[in-house]
Amino acid sequence: MAFAIQVRLREGRYDAAGIDSAAPEWPPHPARLFCALVASVDSEADREALRWLETAGLPEVWATAEVATTRTSGYVVLNATGGRGSQTWPGRGSGLRQRSGVLPGCDTFAVLWPAEPDDATLARLVRLASQVPYVGRSTSSAEVTVVAAAVPSRPEWVRFAPVPLGRVASVPLRVPYAGYLDALEQAYADGVPAWHVTAPAIAYAAESETTDAPAAGVVDGPYADLLIWGLRRPAVPVRGDDLLSVTDGLRRAVLSRVADPLPVQVSGHGADGRPHVAYLGLLDVGHRHADGHLLGAGVAVPRQLPDADRRALLRGLLGADAADPMSLLRSRRGQRLELQYPPVELRGLDPGRWLAPDGARSWVTVTPLMLDRYPNRRHDLADVIAGSLQTAGYPAPAKVETLVEPVVRGAMRAPRPGSVPRWARKPMLHCRIEFAQPVRGPVIAGALRYLGSGLFVPEVEHVDR
Repeated sequence: MAFAIQVRLREGRYDAAGIDSAAPEWPPHPARLFCALVASVDSEADREALRWLETAGLPEVWATAEVATTRTSGYVVLNATGGRGSQTWPGRGSGLRQRSGVLPGCDTFAVLWPAEPDDATLARLVRLASQVPYVGRSTSSAEVTVVAAAVPSRPEWVRFAPVPLGRVASVPLRVPYAGYLDALEQAYADGVPAWHVTAPAIAYAAESETTDAPAAGVVDGPYADLLIWGLRRPAVPVRGDDLLSVTDGLRRAVLSRVADPLPVQVSGHGADGRPHVAYLGLLDVGHRHADGHLLGAGVAVPRQLPDADRRALLRGLLGADAADPMSLLRSRRGQRLELQYPPVELRGLDPGRWLAPDGARSWVTVTPLMLDRYPNRRHDLADVIAGSLQTAGYPAPAKVETLVEPVVRGAMRAPRPGSVPRWARKPMLHCRIEFAQPVRGPVIAGALRYLGSGLFVPEVEHVDR
């Protein structure tokens, strides 16, 4: 699987000068993205990750070919003295500066390298990407993420790939090279601007009208495993709208059993953009008599979790040699819930019910999704939901349908008043999504995904029996 970094232009614009400075840069140069990552470096481990990226081969750029050019001009104070004076900076000159940028038809592009990093390198690159505020000039604000799964196809994208020098309709794109990081850091130490460090320009050309993304095959989601506990019977049924109180208690129970130091992806503190362990409440949904009560609890284990952290988590969940599994949790409301592992054989407690091992394209929410951000004039509700799926580590859905109310029988309409954490105050809704390719679950998205709100079930499973 290729390694990819995806960039979403927050304001829908990309400001960067082309090689000849007269025309704006487009498609985006891989070296430009590399420089943005370099600006976030603060450790030798970060540098080693970027040195790997320098030698990962020539990348491809997936971006729209449709752009509109923008131009701005104005007088600015120059560093040089003399000439036409500045009224506010005596002795300094001023001069006309003109800049150009582009407004691409699609506000997202991706850069793909033909190599796959190890877990440690990947974690560093994820951290670096999460701290990049812009790509190009500071006026092109950006959200930069490492794509753990296959890069989803977008109809607006064209695949720009390296071609032999001199090919008709090719464009030169600057690319990183072995030693580029050291050259950039030396230039910074010498007070020399980064654009004075010349990166080699490689000929690129559009290979096809649409992205050559795999048309077949199943895309892995960000979670590799789902461990499930059932509630011991007899027990007073727990209503589905109390789910957040239960998953908060589940998280506390897990943290109390995992040995120190707690892995950051288990606690959720300091994970630097990597998927956290997700704590889920599994409801009785999707059949004729479903009433939405709590059947059990699940712990979703991220695919990117390092082996040592995975072992520590599993020892905490199941005990040494899996001989002492977690058996008790207390909800935030003080309810004492006894757990059973492995659970009894119920469809709602079957991991396949939530994972779709063979993949599924259509998924629908059984607990409401809390938006990561508010919609605005540029990004409507469907765009925000699609962005929440991408932020959570899934491909961008090809279709998003917002729902006035849940369509799965037994689904939780809304959390019980007072159960939502104080820091989470964004809108919640139900939706149906469809991916371009089958995706393996569990699928959970939104601001409260790590506590089980925003949990989807495969649409194929949504039938009354």
